[in-house]
Amino acid sequence: MQIFLAELIGHNQALLRGSEAHHCTRVLRHRAGDVIHCIDGRGNKYVGTIERVEKEEVLLRLDEREREWGEKSCHICLGVSPLRLKDRFEWLVEKAVELGVNEIVPVVCARTFPHRGKWKPARLENILLTATKQCKRSRIPQLHPPLSLPDFLQRQPAALALMGYCEAPTSLKQVLKQAPEAPASVVVLIGPEGDFSQEEVAKAQAAGYRPVHFGPGRLRTETAVAFLLSVLKWEWGY
Repeated sequence: MQIFLAELIGHNQALLRGSEAHHCTRVLRHRAGDVIHCIDGRGNKYVGTIERVEKEEVLLRLDEREREWGEKSCHICLGVSPLRLKDRFEWLVEKAVELGVNEIVPVVCARTFPHRGKWKPARLENILLTATKQCKRSRIPQLHPPLSLPDFLQRQPAALALMGYCEAPTSLKQVLKQAPEAPASVVVLIGPEGDFSQEEVAKAQAAGYRPVHFGPGRLRTETAVAFLLSVLKWEWGY
């Protein structure tokens, strides 16, 4: 199933614009009368019929709607230390979307390395959209501006708050045994490759976070993100 991002313009009409319109008509050769599938990026998936094709736009009549298509009830926020190499961070964002996160917040920690080169917002937005369509979701996750760790810890707490920490006395497996079903909301916090400082861990614990380790080995930041989100997906069956 090919998914397009549509812009709603009325009760039962929508437009494909720009690259979405180009891919629909120039690459896939859709024409007026064809039935396609699209999302609005805000939790709705539609079945629509192409009514008119123009150079930069495709007009759709929306025939069916499915709310929260491809989404789960558990809201996951990922706080993660920015990476030095922007291509690794882009990979992290892509995989986090595929594995079910709803929000991504770059969190600057004491041992965070300055990243090389500036992120390109348009490129990251495209990665978010492409990953959302690829894994059949209808809600595009939000990528927030970077926050310091103290500012991130002041955000509204979740039902379960996990902090990946190599020296934690408790394993992720032990914590998940106590939460057999997905809670309404989860925040996961992954630090830089130098890990969190003891002071940062203490502040996170005071804010309600549970430090957990992922086993005897040591993982890169982006690998730790993929591992943790994969485990949550496996354990909670979404």
